[in-house]
Amino acid sequence: MGEILEEIKILLKIDRALVPALKWSSVGCLAALLVLIAAGIFVRFVPIGSMGWADEIIEWAFVYMVFMGSVVLWRERSHFRVDLVPQWLAGTRGGRALDISLGLLSLVFFLVFTYEGTVLALRTKDNSPILDIPKVFWYVIMPLSGMAFIGYTVRDLVLLFRRRPLS
Repeated sequence: MGEILEEIKILLKIDRALVPALKWSSVGCLAALLVLIAAGIFVRFVPIGSMGWADEIIEWAFVYMVFMGSVVLWRERSHFRVDLVPQWLAGTRGGRALDISLGLLSLVFFLVFTYEGTVLALRTKDNSPILDIPKVFWYVIMPLSGMAFIGYTVRDLVLLFRRRPLS
């Protein structure tokens, strides 16, 4: 039992470090998008230089912002979802069964997503055309975020099986 408590403490420490890092990284990507897109618009009207290189950074920042932000939303159960049926069934055995079923389906999806994201990242051999950055940096966020999705989904399933509230 002591080993399990130590593992839970380690996971909580990782979570406490991961969440602020994900939130601030998403905000940083959004700020980079704002600056680069605004500069691109400005340069189109006042042709003082070329911003062709910025498209690659904009693409990268957008991808990372979306995936890192999605992990935070998934962790906090704040993502968009249609919850009409779960609300109808809340507090019943059918509601619990539905929550467990949805959790298991989500887990299967994230396992496939993480596997396929890893395959995609490992098979990518080309570089970006202007900055010559390996394109693997665009795709590596998929398996990384997938692992976080899996971790939070397993957490939710454990709570559901133990009949503990998710929030």
